Amino acid sequence: AMAVDAGASTAAAASAVAVLGLRVVGVFSSYLVFEPDLERLRPEELRRVRELSISRPGVGSITFHGETDCTALEFEHIVRLEIGSVLVYPENTRKPPVGTDLNKAATVTMYQCWPPTGSKLPQNPASQERYKNKIKQMTEDNNAKFIEYDCATGVWTFSVEHF
Repeated sequence: AMAVDAGASTAAAASAVAVLGLRVVGVFSSYLVFEPDLERLRPEELRRVRELSISRPGVGSITFHGETDCTALEFEHIVRLEIGSVLVYPENTRKPPVGTDLNKAATVTMYQCWPPTGSKLPQNPASQERYKNKIKQMTEDNNAKFIEYDCATGVWTFSVEHF
């Protein structure tokens, strides 16, 4: 499993998101939002979903590149999006070969990625640049490609070849 922890996860923030977060109840998951909406697709469309995006409001999103066969995926066991972390295939025993199902190239965007103090970054440009470099290094340490970190919004974007 690929785990990325921005060190910003707090129980209070997570419970606030759980209470305030948009709840999407359906066959696929109790808190994940799918684009396109998988519940509206015909079976033949589910076999070839292009650029599948899975998000959790206020937490983050993952866009899986190319076509994905969504007919037999148990998303609630495969994808976990929490403040400060994203897990795809948290149980390594269930992970399919690279390039199969959701174990493929994806772009991840995470929200609310602040320093461990839980506060927003100082306005000092030098401090912001140091934290951005720390995020970049952490991204690369997790075998991912750093795309962007916005100090003003706490939004972190990176890509992976597979999970």
